[in-house]
Amino acid sequence: MTDTIDRPLSVPTEWPHRSSVRTYAELLLGLSFTAAVAFGGYSAATGRMAVAAQGAAIVFLVTLTCVVVSWFREVDAEESGSRD
Repeated sequence: MTDTIDRPLSVPTEWPHRSSVRTYAELLLGLSFTAAVAFGGYSAATGRMAVAAQGAAIVFLVTLTCVVVSWFREVDAEESGSRD
């Protein structure tokens, strides 16, 4: 017996609302998290570089806030567009 379904085997992935600013913000989010953890661990182990750990943590929190707000705005826009 053969399968005669006319759909493609894989669904093409598209990112229609992905901007370069959002991509860079998400990359900065990951990098700032890594830096905050690395500097925080080094600071806890040696007692040095606490300022760098605090700076990386501040950058992480600000970037996290921006990215989460961006995600919720996109979801809200999609929901309001589907209601029309």
